[in-house]
Amino acid sequence: MALGLDTTRRLLMALGRPDLRPATVIHVAGSNGKGTVCALLAATAQTNGHTTLLFTSPHVARIEERIRVNGRPVEAAMFDQAVLRVKACAEDLNLEPTFFETTMLVAWAVSDAVNAEVVVQETGLGGRLDATRATRADLSMVTSISVEHASLLGTTRAEVMVEKAAIARPGKPLLLRDPEDEKVLEAARRTAERAGDHDLDDDGPASVVTVVTVPANVDVRDEAVQLAKAACTTLGWPTDELDDLASRIRWPARAQWVRTDAAGCGPMLIDAAHNPSGLTRTLPGLWQSFQAQVGAGAWRLLFGTSPQSDMRAMLAPLLERCRLSHPDHVLLVAPEGGRMPGVAPEVLGEEAWSSLHGVECFATVADVVRHMKAHPMPTLVLGSLYLAGNVLAELGLDTDDDLSLFPQHG
Repeated sequence: MALGLDTTRRLLMALGRPDLRPATVIHVAGSNGKGTVCALLAATAQTNGHTTLLFTSPHVARIEERIRVNGRPVEAAMFDQAVLRVKACAEDLNLEPTFFETTMLVAWAVSDAVNAEVVVQETGLGGRLDATRATRADLSMVTSISVEHASLLGTTRAEVMVEKAAIARPGKPLLLRDPEDEKVLEAARRTAERAGDHDLDDDGPASVVTVVTVPANVDVRDEAVQLAKAACTTLGWPTDELDDLASRIRWPARAQWVRTDAAGCGPMLIDAAHNPSGLTRTLPGLWQSFQAQVGAGAWRLLFGTSPQSDMRAMLAPLLERCRLSHPDHVLLVAPEGGRMPGVAPEVLGEEAWSSLHGVECFATVADVVRHMKAHPMPTLVLGSLYLAGNVLAELGLDTDDDLSLFPQHG
């Protein structure tokens, strides 16, 4: 990781500023919910007849899904050609972009190749010094925020908001999910007033801030719908079909149901709430959906996580749910393929789950999937996005269609 904009800016110039060509560019930051909002906005643009590119991170199962063209992961051959184009520019300038910078630049090279009319891009980390900040944007949005990556973004919500709201562009709208804290809101407004002061050559008028109030007690998807409606209204896009669209699109590993016949493990609900605040917010709605589908019978939890700065806070809502709802089995495994090794299941077992019955540790994700197939049962899969991707891959549910926003089968 290398926070900063110089490398990205120079390579965007070398690519011919592909970010200047789409009719509309949308940029979304936040701690939780930003990927779902991005997916809804991209799906809306697509259903309105626009060639659309969606850039998100990280990927669930395959790198190509970071770049979706009209809802589907970019074809591998096109991805490879875009990588070569970015590589040639980097070599000409003697630059070494990071992995994230490279994937973002590849997304813009793909945008050029498909003549994208609408591009929706999600920030990686923060906003002010995130590579995505180097591009043009016609509308920016900050979803809900929490204190995360404190060593980089700050130790208070106001400090984090300063970093996130810095994606504001001069004279362009900045939509904020109401932070419900006057100090945090004021931090955002001050940042928007300095929209042209973030190491870019785009000094200009302050960004126009609109606060989006979200009704109390709505679940994460309904909140995303409210934010997407606000963005569409600002852009002059129709919103009549957004609720129906939200019920039809599939955002892989986010409240994703896998049918019994597709999994062979019993009905499965997968969600990749990846930080303590995200899990706290999503778990009530997930549990309600899970119970509505499978009833009050036997069930099990599959959990695995990447390292957490506050593991106790990460596990607290899960342990409370287990205390209230008594899973018949708790399966623990380390996610595979992440930037850092997953937390060993034995460590989780010792630290948090020792008071529960039926706790089993598995050496690999393949082992735990084989176990679940041998003993079908309704399963709630929670934890790292890498774990979700591991499970989908083991089940063979990682094709382009499986990873598309508009799947052709259930």
